[in-house]
Formats: sequence, C-alpha cells, structure tokens
Amino acid sequence: MNLAALHHVNWLEYREALPDGRLRIRLRAAKGDLKEVTLLYVGIYSKERYFNQFNRQPMFLRAQDQVHDWFEADYLPDDPRTCYLFEIKDQDKTLYFDQEGIKIQTNFDSGYLGINPFPYAYIWQTETTPAWARGGIGYQVFPDRFRRGGESVPGLEPWAGGKVNNAVRYGGDLKGITAAVPYLAQLGVDILYLTPIFLSDTAHRYNVYDYYQIDPLLGSLKDLKALADALHARGMRLILDGVFNHSGTLFPPFVDAQKRGADSPYAQWFCFDNSQIGYQTFAFAKYMPKLNLQNEEAAQYFLKVGRYWIREAGIDGWRLDVSPEVWPDFWRRFRKAIKEEKADAILIAECWDISREWVSVGDMFDGTMHYILSRAIWKFFATREINLQQFDWAVNHAQMLYSSGVNQAQWVFLSSHDTPRFLTRSGGDLTRLRMAAFFQLTSPGVPVIYYGDELGMEGEQDPDCRRPMRWDWVDKNNSTLAYYRQLTGIRKQLKALQTGDFYTVETGEDGLYAYLRDGEQPVLCILCTDNATCERSLTLPPAFANAKKLYDWISQSAIPQAKGKVSLKIAPGLTYIITENKYG
Repeated sequence: MNLAALHHVNWLEYREALPDGRLRIRLRAAKGDLKEVTLLYVGIYSKERYFNQFNRQPMFLRAQDQVHDWFEADYLPDDPRTCYLFEIKDQDKTLYFDQEGIKIQTNFDSGYLGINPFPYAYIWQTETTPAWARGGIGYQVFPDRFRRGGESVPGLEPWAGGKVNNAVRYGGDLKGITAAVPYLAQLGVDILYLTPIFLSDTAHRYNVYDYYQIDPLLGSLKDLKALADALHARGMRLILDGVFNHSGTLFPPFVDAQKRGADSPYAQWFCFDNSQIGYQTFAFAKYMPKLNLQNEEAAQYFLKVGRYWIREAGIDGWRLDVSPEVWPDFWRRFRKAIKEEKADAILIAECWDISREWVSVGDMFDGTMHYILSRAIWKFFATREINLQQFDWAVNHAQMLYSSGVNQAQWVFLSSHDTPRFLTRSGGDLTRLRMAAFFQLTSPGVPVIYYGDELGMEGEQDPDCRRPMRWDWVDKNNSTLAYYRQLTGIRKQLKALQTGDFYTVETGEDGLYAYLRDGEQPVLCILCTDNATCERSLTLPPAFANAKKLYDWISQSAIPQAKGKVSLKIAPGLTYIITENKYG
C-alpha cells in the first residue's frame, strides 16, 4: 500500500455539503492501490463515538487519472455536527486514515479526537452560485466584430472574411447585438458574455479610459439597457467584462499620476517603479498600466464601478480579467458589493491554471474560464497530441480539482478571443469540431460558444481569432449550425446534462468514448472518436440496470438492448445521447 499517496483535507474539493443535506467525502490514493475503502462516520457529540460505534458507508471508485484513484461517498448524517475517517484495505492489510495520519488500531481510545470533523454541516452555505449560472449555455461576443445595428460611421472596415488585426474597427455595436437576440435564443443561449465595452482606442477595449462611459462606437447606456431588457424578456442573462487589473494610459487618474508624480492623489493607484517605462503593466503591454487595488481609494473606485453597471444597466454579473494578478482581498470585497446590489449576480474569473483558492471557498468567484479542461479538449479533439485514454484521464483530473458544485459553474469553451479558433487548430476538420462540440455540450459546466464557432468560422491566434461574424453563413444549409442547435436543444431538455455528475463508462481501443451524466434521469453519452467503422456492444452502466426501453436523442429512435448491453454502430464522429424511454 502506497501510504504516501493517500490524501484528504477537511476542505475544498474533498469535503462538500450538498443542497439536499447529504455530505460528499473524497479520498485520493495511488492508482490501483486500494482494494476497498469504507467511510466511517458518527456524530461528534454522540455516545456512539465514545464506544467506537461508527456508521459505515462503502466508498466507490469515482474517477481515475494517470496516477491517482479518487474514491467518493455521500451520506446523510443524523446530526450536522458530524465527523468521519477512512477504513482502507489492500490485498492483505486494513488500516485507518484520519487527520492525524495512518492508524492500525481497530479500537480507538475513548473520546477519540483524531477523526476528521465536519461541524455544523447543515448551516454551511452550500449554494453560493445561483441556479441559473450552473449548467446553462453561454455565448461570447467580441462586440466590434459581431453585428452592426446603428448608423454607419466613417472609417470602418468592410464587413468581410479574412485575417484581421487590432488596429481596425468593423463597427459592431450594442444595437446589432440586440437585433441578434432572437438568433441567440434559437441557439439555446442562456448567458451572453461581452468582452469590454468601455471607452478605449482599441478594438478589444482592454485598455479602458473611462469605466463609466460606453465607447460611443458601441452605443450608449440606453442601448445597453435595451440589450439587457431584450435578453431578460427571453430568460437570458448578460455578463460584462471587468478590466480591473490594469487600465489604459489615458485613464484620467493615470494621466494625473504621471504628470504630477508623488503630488498626485492617484500616485498610489498604480504600480510605479524604477523600470525603463516607470511602471508595471499587464504582461509587457506599456499601454496597459497595472492598477494597485491594495490602495483604498482605488479599491473604492472600482467597487463603485462594479455596482454601477449592475444597478444602472441591469447586467447580471462580471467576468473579471486577469483575476489572479489582483489583490485577493479586493475580490472578496467586490463579491460582497455585487451581491448586495444583486443577490443572484455571478462573478467569473479569468484563470488559466488550477484555481481552487479563487472558487472553492465561495468568497470570491463562482467559476472560472476552465482552461485546464479546454487544453485537454484541444489536445485530443483538435490536434491529437494525446489519445483517448489520456484525454479521459485529463477530464477526470479536471473534475477532481473542484467540488461538484464548482464544476457546474465552470466555463468550458472550444475557442475564445485569446486563442485560435478550434476549427483552425483542427486543420479545418469539421468532424473534429462537431465531436468537440458534442463533448462540450454534454459535459459538466457552462459550455460557452465563441461567436461563429457554431457556423464553422476559423481564425489564427489573437487577433485573427476576432474576425467579423459571418452572418452570410446563417442559413438552413449550414449543417454545423444545425448540429449545434440540436445539441443545445437536447441539453436544455435533459437536466442531467446540465448539472449531473460525470462518470467514465468506457474508453475503447476502437475510439468509442462513453460517459454517464448522473441524476434522477441519468444520461449515457457515446462518442466515436476514431476512424473505426463497425458494430459492437457496450455494457450499460449500473444506472441503467433496470432500464427496459432506451431512446437515443440524436437519431430520435429506440435503442435495442439485451442482457444489460446495447449494440451500437461505430463510425467516425457518430454520437449517441441515450436515456431510458423519452422524457422532457
């Protein structure tokens, strides 16, 4: 037994209070090392604890990656003041694992104190993220390149395909986005995310000059309100991009601080230093001076900015740019301010790496842009740098980084304004795009579609990934758009695809990938990822043990089964979404 690989902490993703009152406990071990794991639990103040009379709950193998197994168990305690430990077995040993380490005894001392506590579990705030933000369908828009709706402005580039750069404007605006709301509704969108809309001299607007003024090329506060109203009328939400890590060089406080130096009341708003340009920046972009939100006056300014757009425009939350480089205490204050303004608003962090400290506690962000998972999607579906087994390991690893509640709010995307478009990564292979879209729209989290991906748009690394939207491709003959609409429609009908837990069922050598989305009505997702063409059987997971009739939502037909197995046709890119019977 590899004792050094055993890992559990009384916090974060290893211990979760579920909305229905159950507690979810995880244990990590070396892959293939443990034969059996049992969760032992009891009330902290119960007499049973003092007589070593523990309740027993078998733990099941929840997930595997290349080197680890994760075991998991849910239980409903009699008393919210509960505690627990693990009984672990390999081929010839039984040991006990608690917060003090490994123990061999089966009869603990009276009043045993080493056991892991989970006090007052029922009072613990489990749902810090609103229901609408978990498992919905998102859509990202780069405003200048999405759609024109206002009056023509001199000097704009023609609305056409081809490579682009950041120096030109195409004239997309808020009125144009509002005009496209019916299109977004047909696509099944629940959450619309706009990259920055505030005054700036660039097309991307990440160098903000005035946080209280919408760039006139995009429109006005009235136009933003109209967009929010149009979305809300259809049950959709609006998220803006908050750039509070840095500003633009024409942001008035920065202008004053540069001009007056230490005499400026804004001198401490920025990170001035002895470097060649005299101040710190975002990355190495000297036109984006870094803000110092440890300064109270600066912090107050941006707390008010966050509140203002919630209150005045009716937006539903913020995506926060370069979140890990901002003082964490500011984000805690920002969350408190935003939640006071609108209790069900959400905050999404731009984090490119593992982000437990930003999302797991519930005092800063509801979710992140889940680049950990997106990179695995690119490496498997787009470039084939990894095989199916390695991809599944990466998916499970990404799932185990966070609690199930956090996973439901993570933004999962194939492309963004900062990355090459998926279709370009895949060499223009539409089958690979559709396979990736299938996984994106049937896996946990919030699938965020980057504008135009659903049409088959291409684009190299930023800024070329920001080409104008190809509205001329929106017609009945666009099979990629039709496939996206089919998948989003199915996802909206099946609750398990929105918030169900993810379990690997099979990673076949022939490229067949099967996984379960668990829930009251479980869903079996099957994706043929390789070039094999044949027929083969698949053993149904235990969730379908009592199923009598199966239905495939992709082909809209019944799936025959016999003795716990289904017979499937295998062909490149072929997919199945299977439930018991058909339900809506």
